Amino acid sequence: MKRIVITKGTAPDESVPGTAPDESVPGTAPQPRPKDYVVVDDIGEFTYYPSETAMLEDLEYVDEAACILDRAGHDYRLTLDKDRNLCLGPSLGPVEFGWLRQAWTSNQHRTPQAHRLHRFFPATREALLTGLFETLSLERGTRESDTWVLDVDGEETRPATLKEVDGFLAGLDHLERATVHDPFGHDYRPVRHATHRFRALGAGAIYYVEIDPHAPNRQASSLDDGRS
Repeated sequence: MKRIVITKGTAPDESVPGTAPDESVPGTAPQPRPKDYVVVDDIGEFTYYPSETAMLEDLEYVDEAACILDRAGHDYRLTLDKDRNLCLGPSLGPVEFGWLRQAWTSNQHRTPQAHRLHRFFPATREALLTGLFETLSLERGTRESDTWVLDVDGEETRPATLKEVDGFLAGLDHLERATVHDPFGHDYRPVRHATHRFRALGAGAIYYVEIDPHAPNRQASSLDDGRS
């Protein structure tokens, strides 16, 4: 699998749903967003694709995708068309909730720096699916209609992507002064994970742990083994 590179710079990535310039004619209906997918590959990695075309261009063989999900939770597999090109097969029905939640939790534990947005543990199938598509698209660099909101000591900035949030926070020595609000309405406390105790203050990957804005001392995530 050829991994998707996170969108860089300030120009919108027009391959991402909802980010292309609005060229609609007044009085006409807006164009529908392309159907997007989440793929769980043959080693348990999760990847977001903004369209079926992007997915098929990236995947390389039929068995590479152990599970392909749409936003409704339908489970698909890859197959070959009459010309032996990869294509998306028919739905196999709803994905099994317990398997998907365990696979996602295991992937977060195995590759923590790939998935740094830690939401509350999903109690329902709908919450799990929504969280997967939202967090994976945000980690990819999708630009939503709403921006992120970064609050540091009461002063707000509005970065467009998670990468830009990282850039603002990289210069802070004490992340407890900051809170982060994503475009989908979730609030996080940024936490810096230093991989070595001798690293300089301010060094290390930044993780975003969801908090309940109505309970200031409470935070939890899907890495809390279900306790939230």
